[in-house]
Amino acid sequence: MTNVTLSTQWSKMLFNNAHMLRVAAEIHAGGEQIDARTLQRRIPLGQSAVHRVLRTLEGVELLTRQERTSRTDVLQYTRADHPFWASAATLFFAAERTG
Repeated sequence: MTNVTLSTQWSKMLFNNAHMLRVAAEIHAGGEQIDARTLQRRIPLGQSAVHRVLRTLEGVELLTRQERTSRTDVLQYTRADHPFWASAATLFFAAERTG
């Protein structure tokens, strides 16, 4: 079993989304502001997977989507100050180490 597989399994069991821990850990590692394209470049996931996680996190108010001036602007989010981010990152990296 590979490290990625274990973190994916934990993510799927805990959040019913195989990518939640990886995306949340990356958001935690970044600044307070994050955008969808930056996440897609940092994580080898497709656009739809990243956006699905972002919408879920926005739905539970862990992220706030910033206003766009046009539909072509990159989606920008502000990360809420919440212990979830550190916890998700800790779980992700523990799974990566445990493998």
